[in-house]
Amino acid sequence: MKPNNLNVLRLMAAFLVLVGHSYIFLGMKEPLFLSWLHLGPLGVYVFFIISGYLITQSWDRDPSLYRFLVKRNLRIFPGLAVCIFLMVFFLGPLVTVHPIPDFFNKATTWRFFSNVILYPVYYLPGVFENSLVPNAVNGSLWSLPVEFFMYFMVAIIGALGLKKLSVTGLVLIFACLTYFWAWNDQDMLVVYGTDLRQICICGTYFWVGATIWKYNLTRYFTLSTALLAVFAMITLEAWPKYLHVMSWFLLPIVVLSFGLSHSPVLEKIIRGRDYSYGIYIYAFPVQQTVVYFYPKISLGLYVFLCSIITLILAAFSWHLVENKALAWKPTKPVSK
Repeated sequence: MKPNNLNVLRLMAAFLVLVGHSYIFLGMKEPLFLSWLHLGPLGVYVFFIISGYLITQSWDRDPSLYRFLVKRNLRIFPGLAVCIFLMVFFLGPLVTVHPIPDFFNKATTWRFFSNVILYPVYYLPGVFENSLVPNAVNGSLWSLPVEFFMYFMVAIIGALGLKKLSVTGLVLIFACLTYFWAWNDQDMLVVYGTDLRQICICGTYFWVGATIWKYNLTRYFTLSTALLAVFAMITLEAWPKYLHVMSWFLLPIVVLSFGLSHSPVLEKIIRGRDYSYGIYIYAFPVQQTVVYFYPKISLGLYVFLCSIITLILAAFSWHLVENKALAWKPTKPVSK
């Protein structure tokens, strides 16, 4: 497969989430992209666009339910399990206001391991109680069950015969649910610890990414189409509602035009390594911890320090856990 910039783009999206959260942790107003969207959600949507494109591609290239689910599990769970272990046995005892024996005697401590089965739990007893984002140890984990639900949908639809019209229909269904319900309803509808509105909102970008793969639309993606999409988004800034809707189509054009382009320099820097997942799952607790110890830190120093620490943890996660787990991925049998 020809090298591309998708790993670079995922890395940028992870850091975009980190930067967006930095403002919140320091009690500042998070800036908007094009007067439209906060930086954190923008990074998440970029992840879902790329995921929709790649996960659907993965199924089409090896339509085995068993191998598909094993590969998805190996990508998500080993790194996540180590992260949760470190939150409970290292970060919790380090910053909790409770005596350490009391910390480990509380049922809520062990409930945090529900995150390993993608049931979001953000609370550890006595941890970050007085933070500007109180009692949240790793708030970024909310998106993982949403992501994994999309994997299940790809697997189910794929097993039934993943056709172009099916994927296109899902774009329309998710877009309508987002427009008529998720954007308008202020009350969360929670199932398995997950706000179903986010499934609709993030799912729209996921299925647009999937549709782009199914119809091979990237053959039309060039620097010119990317610039036209950027120009359209800038023009629509005066009409935020229309920008929200058109972003379902314009943002994927920009993301995949860049992500599927070839850059020898960037590829040489990345060399097949994907630190984006590690950055995403470690950034939130790192940022909470840094501001816990240095509450008066400046924004620039805070972003720099959190980025370095998170990148180091992500590198360890990739080389010691994630990459080793991915070596166990089952491969498609070679046809004789």
